[in-house]
Amino acid sequence: MIRRVGGLITLAFALHAQPYTLGQGLYINPMLNVGGYFSSEFQSKKSEETLTFDDVAVMAYGDINPMISYLAEFEAVGFYRKNLSTGEESGNQKFHSERFYADLWLADTYNFRFGKMITPIGYWNTEPINVLRDTSSNPLYSMLLFPKFLTGIDMNGYFPGCNNTKYHLFAQNNHDLDEEYTNIPNTHFYGFSAEKEVSSDLSSGGSFGEYLTLTNQRTRFVQANAKYDDIRWQVLAEMMFAKNEFANNDQATTFSGYVQGMYRYSQEHALVGRYEYYNDQHTNYVDNIAVVGYSYRPLNPISLKGEYQWHSLKDENTLLFSLSVLF
Repeated sequence: MIRRVGGLITLAFALHAQPYTLGQGLYINPMLNVGGYFSSEFQSKKSEETLTFDDVAVMAYGDINPMISYLAEFEAVGFYRKNLSTGEESGNQKFHSERFYADLWLADTYNFRFGKMITPIGYWNTEPINVLRDTSSNPLYSMLLFPKFLTGIDMNGYFPGCNNTKYHLFAQNNHDLDEEYTNIPNTHFYGFSAEKEVSSDLSSGGSFGEYLTLTNQRTRFVQANAKYDDIRWQVLAEMMFAKNEFANNDQATTFSGYVQGMYRYSQEHALVGRYEYYNDQHTNYVDNIAVVGYSYRPLNPISLKGEYQWHSLKDENTLLFSLSVLF
């Protein structure tokens, strides 16, 4: 009995050896850190007003040894939704595999990631957690033009003799780990991306690749991105041109991009503005979108944001507020 009690005390001290800090997860040991996040949104359009408890996620990550690490993330999207205009309630509490991968660290010039991961394209897509972004809404570019996730392999590192230029060579030749949780289900996705750090404030890069959807739509794309970030200002720009070939042999192009600027007038407060353009030749959907927003961070892992969106399709004008927290 004494030995058992001593073991429990030792375990308790081990679990609390490092105090918990909001936003950094709960440290158990080098092999296991546990964290999560959630976000909620109020959205007002001409047609309706909704309140959504949107993203709820849990994460586990750690180092197996100096060469192998992992991350597992499970998320429920649209956890609870209430239409304030009609009183209707809905929701989906099912958790999906958002990320589930292992990293093999070998050298500065080449490393490997295996499993389901974020597609390493641009800036917006590689920052999936709402609380860490500066607007609640996502540019259409980042949601409709390429698969946000891939289940496969990513070889990455810095070009030999060029430690300011990083590359990713990625491939998927199978079904997604969780096809219910990906924006473009596919069985064929290959690509290459690179980014160069021009200076301490400026970086630029691009990517190209192709994917084949489950409906046999083949898309080839070329993408470019640039980022400027100093103490006060941040400017992001991304664009993509895609050529689509459909199962009936029709062809069409899609072009989309955005430019976003942010001014941090204090550590907690920031103003954000974004312009984006989307043109899908196949569906004849064309939209110009202007966004003006405000971001307040009382603490870095807590974000309160508000924005208004003007659309050239006027029925789509939207007022949006959100609260998100990283644990």
